[in-house]
Amino acid sequence: MFSHKEQMKIVIISVMIGSILCLHYLTFPALRYYHAVYRMLFYLPLVLGSLWFGMKGAVYICVSVSVLFLPHAIIQWEWFSVDDFHRFSEGVLYIGIAMILGFLVEREKKKHRALVRVRSLAAVGKAVSEIAHDMKTPLVAIGGFAKQVFKKLEPDNPDRKKLGLVIQETAHLESMVREMLDFGKPVELQFTEIDFNELVSDSVRVAQPIAKENGIELETDLATSLPSVVLDAPRVKQILSNLITNAIEASHAGDRVWVCTSLNSLGVVLEVSDHGDGIAKEYHESIFNPFFSTKREGAGLGLGIVKKIVETHGGDISFSANQEKGVTFTVRLPLRPET
Repeated sequence: MFSHKEQMKIVIISVMIGSILCLHYLTFPALRYYHAVYRMLFYLPLVLGSLWFGMKGAVYICVSVSVLFLPHAIIQWEWFSVDDFHRFSEGVLYIGIAMILGFLVEREKKKHRALVRVRSLAAVGKAVSEIAHDMKTPLVAIGGFAKQVFKKLEPDNPDRKKLGLVIQETAHLESMVREMLDFGKPVELQFTEIDFNELVSDSVRVAQPIAKENGIELETDLATSLPSVVLDAPRVKQILSNLITNAIEASHAGDRVWVCTSLNSLGVVLEVSDHGDGIAKEYHESIFNPFFSTKREGAGLGLGIVKKIVETHGGDISFSANQEKGVTFTVRLPLRPET
């Protein structure tokens, strides 16, 4: 459904196209100079449609104008005369300009969205960092004193279990605060030349105990002859740990999680696939947003941090639903940092 503002824009473009077509159809064919001017007017709705609706708007207007103008072109057809050639050339040029305009507007919109996201994340990160910093000291104190009291209590003391729960929840809050502090910090990369497959294998080995504990089979499918890459190894391990842990937690006992690597023209590709319940459509736009989580525990910053690390490397991350069930997260990283 279109918003009221978008509906008004569509009406304006439709009126413009209709008015120009009326001028064509109501003007005598012999008045060729008038028709030449009218054809130039078709660029006005094309420019507006591209600016307002991007590539989709450019394509719709181009198709609409071509279809509606076709009867008039047939009426004026003179069997490959010079005027026919001019009209045909103008039509081809019109289609070409429509595609170029649509592409340029979409690219600028994408850049603008990315810039807005970076600025909003920077503001959120600063606020989160300040809050987490204030929370860190009292939480450490609470956890430390609680552990001291816990050790002094007798094993049969009824308060021991309650205090153990306090220590457990305090540790959980400390973990969330660490995530918040990590999210608030700027990502500074220390590049080294590494074997990407070896890094993936190490991360999978670390995650194997968690997978076994949950009854999940953790498998790998690593591409042979991957070239060495220049990346920040600890940061990439952070990406791997987060994605693999999420995949394990999303799966059910008896399911399988696949970790795959491959090579494309831009660099190395990492895929982490689970066989869980998938991600509901209403969450697709929010999955990488800070503080968004479908899990009951956690600060909802894990995937936000992963995206931040990936993009700082000059790569990108996306996800897609599997054919059977579950989700595949795909990370693309360049072989070398951009200079």
